[in-house]
Amino acid sequence: MNINITAATGQLGTKITEEALKEFTPDQIVLSVRSPEKASQYADQGVDVRKADYTDYHSMVEAFKDTDVLLYIPSISFPNTVRIEEFENAIQAAEDAKVKQFIFVGFMADQENNPFKMSPFFGYAARRLASSDLDYTLVRNAMYLDPLPPYLPELVERKRLLYPVGDGRISFISRKDIAKAVIQLAMKPDLYGGRFTLTGRKAYSMIGLADILSEVSSSPITYDPMSAEEFAKTYDEPVGFGKVLASLYVAAEMNLMDEITDDVHLLTGEYPEDIKSFITDHYKKL
Repeated sequence: MNINITAATGQLGTKITEEALKEFTPDQIVLSVRSPEKASQYADQGVDVRKADYTDYHSMVEAFKDTDVLLYIPSISFPNTVRIEEFENAIQAAEDAKVKQFIFVGFMADQENNPFKMSPFFGYAARRLASSDLDYTLVRNAMYLDPLPPYLPELVERKRLLYPVGDGRISFISRKDIAKAVIQLAMKPDLYGGRFTLTGRKAYSMIGLADILSEVSSSPITYDPMSAEEFAKTYDEPVGFGKVLASLYVAAEMNLMDEITDDVHLLTGEYPEDIKSFITDHYKKL
């Protein structure tokens, strides 16, 4: 078996590549990346690094040839139309390259009533795979835990947690735990064709999250949310992204980001890292 990882130099892709190197030999791994020079450290280890640009169907066909398992990580491009066009190229390339198993690594924001502005892409991706000629598996992950530790110093200074979530709850998971689960899934053909949602073991209210952040930082942080409009204006970088980000927390307020499953344990035999220990460990390293 070989695996082919797209977007392998991105934040999640790097974690998945690191986990792949623990379970596969370098000659079993292919990295399909837009800038092969950014993956030179893996090429030096004997990994096959191929050029593949999501906007270039032909480059992906070449990169996906002789692939048993393709791990597809979407780009962070917005708006939806950009990601949809990229995904359409990838689906057609995977079909033409005769990829044996397509594993889509996406986000849980695919509900029909989800106001998150990138939600249409995740809904489209599942339906497009269903209408393709590919054998595929769906992975949905909860909100990334990784951005919280570097955000904590700002919250300490403000003395408030700002997310416009109201009484909603959010489930978090680290990229490392996602990567472990995805690689273990790739190694288990008997689970192909399923739908897996990777989450932590608990969904947190913002009051509860503020309490954890206060304890970790030894500073008082209260939950005092901005409005969605104010949050969008405050974090509008790059320009236009503020509304996208704010809409994610509006979805959380609607209880669309609070799913909890045991799928990480099912796939890895381990439980995802506790949110408090993760934040504590990474906050100390800042």
